[in-house]
Amino acid sequence: MRSLSLILAALVASSASYYTANVIVVNLLNTTLVFHGCSTSANGTLPVHPDSVLAQQTTRLFINTSESFEDVSGYCWWEAAGYGLCDPNIPPKPVTSCPYIGWQRTVIVGQEDISWEAETPGHVGIGDVTITKRVGHQSKIYCFCDPSDTDCQKTCVDL
Repeated sequence: MRSLSLILAALVASSASYYTANVIVVNLLNTTLVFHGCSTSANGTLPVHPDSVLAQQTTRLFINTSESFEDVSGYCWWEAAGYGLCDPNIPPKPVTSCPYIGWQRTVIVGQEDISWEAETPGHVGIGDVTITKRVGHQSKIYCFCDPSDTDCQKTCVDL
């Protein structure tokens, strides 16, 4: 019984840690992604904000919770001139343009659930690659590809 108590304590302790995520954004479009903003829930911080991204370049954002045992959510968004509006859905508030990346971390005793979403204008491709994932941390790469790239996911993986 004592060993079961120790295992449960370890599970609870591991989920009680702060959450961090390192996200690399790769612009494979033929235009600059103009950074418009980020928003995160009250218990989250963005110690590293992304920037506007020239064609064929990268930017980075770093997500951190301000408290342990906390849920955190948010969005960062850009505009890709000449690629149209968010399609087919209107972006969630406070997002005002596409592409955007959103995240939601929910803590339930002993476990965390992390979900991501990305939306692009028109037929712009999305590549989504998880580099590392462990309790309390995740590293991801998101690629936004020109519509002429028929397999953005593969292109992103091959980077």
